[in-house]
Amino acid sequence: MASLYLIRHGQASFGAENYDSLSDLGVDQCRRLGVWWRERGLAPARVLVGPMVRHRQSAEAFAEGFAQSFEWLTLNGLAEFDHENVLEVYRPDFVDKTVIANFLASSPSPRQAFHQIFKEAINRWHDGRFDGEYNESWPHFRERVLVTFDQLRSESGDALVFTSGGVVSVMVQKALALSDAHCFAINGLIHNSSVTRMLYSGDAASLHSLNSTAHLDIHNDAKLLTYR
Repeated sequence: MASLYLIRHGQASFGAENYDSLSDLGVDQCRRLGVWWRERGLAPARVLVGPMVRHRQSAEAFAEGFAQSFEWLTLNGLAEFDHENVLEVYRPDFVDKTVIANFLASSPSPRQAFHQIFKEAINRWHDGRFDGEYNESWPHFRERVLVTFDQLRSESGDALVFTSGGVVSVMVQKALALSDAHCFAINGLIHNSSVTRMLYSGDAASLHSLNSTAHLDIHNDAKLLTYR
């Protein structure tokens, strides 16, 4: 059997005008993952990267830590869903980034407040009654990811896959036959730069490990573990 190592990008620029760029910490997280792989003598046969800037930057930081450059294939199917659109359809006033900033600043627990309202937005996206209001509906996103999942397993050899939490969650959902609600619950738990390993052979795929942060845990520094 071969393995797909599904890597969520490093910490992006949460709260900034442009989310799609790694923070300094996000670069460091992925660099540490590359070091961890190198020190253990691991080497992928293939490297696949999603089309977002944060996906490419994560792969570049990994390669720096690994001390080796990689040729990779960019797959558009590894793109994350448009979380800003999902949120703005639910809260149209959030089109204005200052409104989001004020909302977070007024909360005693900004990240928890954001998670709650984002959960409500996702539930509406999943609902099925409002699909036409979104740039990409939940059924379309899920189908796109599953087509890409099949594509990844159509070739042999271990592969590193740099993508986002929503994509990883859909692939896990497929492997474990989970509900949409459980899929989103997994998405909310996936750490930046974490590794989820899938074993596959032919059409069969199984989950070997989920959300591993061993490359960060060894440093005993809680600040390295982030969700956004």
